[in-house]
Parts: sequence; C-alpha cells; structure tokens
Amino acid sequence: MKGSLSINQPGLRKALNQYFVWKSGGRFRFRIMSPYPLFPASRRLDVQFDQIKAEVLKLVESRDIHTYGEIDPLRAAEVSTDWKLYYAYMLGEANPMAYRDCPTFLDFAERTPCVVNAIIAILEPGVTLKPHSGPYAGILRYHLPLTVPENNPPRLRVDKEVHTWKEGEGILIDDTFEHEVYNDSDGRRVMLIVDIRRPMGPLSDAVNRLSLRSKRKWSSQFLTMSGDDV
Repeated sequence: MKGSLSINQPGLRKALNQYFVWKSGGRFRFRIMSPYPLFPASRRLDVQFDQIKAEVLKLVESRDIHTYGEIDPLRAAEVSTDWKLYYAYMLGEANPMAYRDCPTFLDFAERTPCVVNAIIAILEPGVTLKPHSGPYAGILRYHLPLTVPENNPPRLRVDKEVHTWKEGEGILIDDTFEHEVYNDSDGRRVMLIVDIRRPMGPLSDAVNRLSLRSKRKWSSQFLTMSGDDV
C-alpha cells in the first residue's frame, strides 16, 4: 500500500496546524471568500480561462485520470476513493507530462511563487466527498470550475457555509474547517484546484516554507500516478 502525505507525522502536523490557525485568526478566520484579496494572482487564471479550459478538457476527454483511491488510498478512504485527480504541480515539483497535457496551467503554477500544488479535479456524476478536514493548515485552497453540470450542480459546504459552484467563478476556502461536497448531478464537474501558502507574517511564513520543503519527498508518488498514460 502506498504511503500517505496527509497522515504522515501527525504530532508535528498537529502542532504546526495549531500555530498556523492561531496566526490566522483562530475560529474567526474565513470559510469561503473571493480569491482576489489573498490570491490576486488568480486574476491571471481568469484571463487565461478559455485557453486553460480547452487544454484541460482535451486531457480529460482523451485520457483516463487516476482516482484518489489509486493515488493515496489511506486518505481517499476518508474522503472519496472515486474522486479523480491529476497533479500538474506538487510541492514545488512539476509533472513532466503536464508540459504537454496542460501547459498554460502548469506555467501559471511555476511562475507564481505562492503556489504549492496545482491540480485538475474531476467529479463524475454521483461522486461525493465525505465530511473531512484538510490535513495541513499552512495552505489555502482555490477552486476555479471549468465545467459545472446545469442539472443539480454540485455544492460545497465549509463549516456552516454552503456554496454552489459556477463555471468560471473562483473561490478561496480554508479547508481546515470540516467540509464536504454534495453531488446529485448527472454530469461531470471539472475544476482547477490551486493550493497556496497561507498568507502570514514573515516568521510564520518561514516556518511554513520549511515545513513544505520537507514534504517534497512525497511529490513523486502523486506526480507519477498523474503522469501515467492509462
């Protein structure tokens, strides 16, 4: 069985999470918000939306993307084994296949210093994500839907806030709150996920950078599975 980045070093991760959450306002921190105040670089994705969408949909329609259960079975058992994920960029490392599969998205990730991970997420009809919390508080998660089913579009709950995705409308979430996805749709949702370093003061950011650098040994597991021609 593969290892799991999300379950590794629980004691250290818990201590770091408590520190990062405290530095970010504790229980008063946001749940769902516009991305622009904390992630202004996301406006470049808005400008390139049509080009990125065309590249990603070509990839999704021509290749079988691995499920989360194949990539990280331990964590997937807590979230969803059927959620499909393509890692274009992981912990500062590029997926070599992404230069061909989604070059515009990868170029954005490589040229944006705050980006930690850049992922293509595919939610097939009826696939839901169980209530769970993000494992690492050093990141914030950006969503940009490329396609959203019109009939019963999937919805996201973060703590007590609920959001229905709309094509081309990005949001930023703090996924350390419990969240889940309701999906009763009959179509496929395709979305970009970009994890960015949580904006904090210089000292906290330095600690976060060091912690993220130590995790790079896990990149190959995620990038290799995403890069297979299956």
